[in-house]
Amino acid sequence: MADTSVTSVERRYETAGLRAAIMVMLGWHLFAVLPTAIGGWSYYRPAWIGLAVWVVDAVVGIVIAVVVWRGGGRSILPALVVATIVLAGVVAVAWASPTRTPFDPYSWAYSTSAWFFMVAVWRRRVRELLWFMVANAVVGLAVLVASGSTDRVSLARFVMVTYGVSVLQVTVMVGSRIITAVARRIAEAQEAQARLANRQLAARAVHEARRSRVDEVRQNAAELLAGLADARLDLTHSATQQRMRISVSRLRRLIVETDEVPEPLQHELRACADAAERRGVEVDLQAPVGVIPALPVTVRRSLTEPVIHVLAAARTHARITVVARPADITVAVIADAPPDTAVAGGPEAELTFDSEGGVLWAQTRWTALSPSPS
Repeated sequence: MADTSVTSVERRYETAGLRAAIMVMLGWHLFAVLPTAIGGWSYYRPAWIGLAVWVVDAVVGIVIAVVVWRGGGRSILPALVVATIVLAGVVAVAWASPTRTPFDPYSWAYSTSAWFFMVAVWRRRVRELLWFMVANAVVGLAVLVASGSTDRVSLARFVMVTYGVSVLQVTVMVGSRIITAVARRIAEAQEAQARLANRQLAARAVHEARRSRVDEVRQNAAELLAGLADARLDLTHSATQQRMRISVSRLRRLIVETDEVPEPLQHELRACADAAERRGVEVDLQAPVGVIPALPVTVRRSLTEPVIHVLAAARTHARITVVARPADITVAVIADAPPDTAVAGGPEAELTFDSEGGVLWAQTRWTALSPSPS
């Protein structure tokens, strides 16, 4: 869940950066370049070259924008095609301009070619954009040399123009990556804080629930001890002995409830059986049939409570069975116990019990809630 949330934040910022890059590329080409291409009609030789290259670059820009927006652009091949087309346009427009130099006012292709390549490599490495900047500069320098404009002033102008037309695209691409990375780190920090808060809430809830169970066991033990102390309870009476055995078994169950074991339910049943075996009852705790899923403590207590009552009343022997199915879990216990033994269950499971011929049988069944149809 956390990873999904962080990924969605990262994707959202990456998409916003791509949208901004595409809008700048197409907006610049439409509103800044088109007037220059139209205005240079009477200066280009041939006159149509400026508009022709503008149309070709516009088509390239739209196509690569659609491809990258739909998740493409991860291969280098489309970027190489874009680089070839726009660099050819740089040469054509610069050579057709009045001064035949990359910094001519009508040599717009030299300053805009990197916008198209930036979108083409948006999902790839930044260094590929830097390599294109180098290639663009080499092509521009070749045009400058071919035109014979190699004096110091022309070279200085060329360096300044090259720097100016390169820094914007690098800034946009690197800035978008930085913002996306920062957003991801913030999302990860928020997710970590949320997980920590959830763990603290869960730990607090577990602690409160365990304290409540400890208080319950302590209260039962205190009542028994107080009753024995003021002679309200007779230790030789079977009902008093039954209450004491139940309290001891509950205490043993409470002690093992937080043990880290593969099958907590079977582990707690073993603790209940041990309490009975300590007074001479032979308990056969059979291996569970099926795979017992992870169960909340409240469910396990409801499943084991009838077992505690039956084992506390057992005289010589008892048998415990567990059957786990995908939709329910059944715990059954049978023992030689008095027929008038009171058997109590829990709110999370359905209890059934019966006695016949000196044998007491009890079964408790927990049913998993079916997901509501959506």
